[in-house]
Amino acid sequence: MKSLRTAIIIYILAILLTACGGNPSADQGAQLEGPTWVLTAINKSAPIEGTAPTIEFADGQVSGNASCNSFGGSYELDGDSISFGAMFMTEMYCMDPEGAMDQEMLYLEMLGKAKSFEISEGILTIIIEAQQTLTFEQQ
Repeated sequence: MKSLRTAIIIYILAILLTACGGNPSADQGAQLEGPTWVLTAINKSAPIEGTAPTIEFADGQVSGNASCNSFGGSYELDGDSISFGAMFMTEMYCMDPEGAMDQEMLYLEMLGKAKSFEISEGILTIIIEAQQTLTFEQQ
């Protein structure tokens, strides 16, 4: 009798803990939307000084600044997987700071190849491959 009571208590506790835990992937998707995320690293290297690439997520749409030009498009989430649709971009050419255009092309290329994302303590990491990441902080 005592073991049955213990088993029932453990079962009820397991159900309660599962219900309270929620869906971590859904929570991360909700955290993604709202803030402006500012790029702090491309493959663990700081962006070129004088540039401030950003990204914002809202209702399946993404927008931001790629270093020189503004961009926008769509994105989709599936758990912690993320993919970006076709992007549009303004067409300015920036000579200053040096390398801004190359950085911009790399940034947009990496977004196009994104596989997954994670958010931890206000840091967004978009993972492209094992050693390829874009790291952002909330603005």
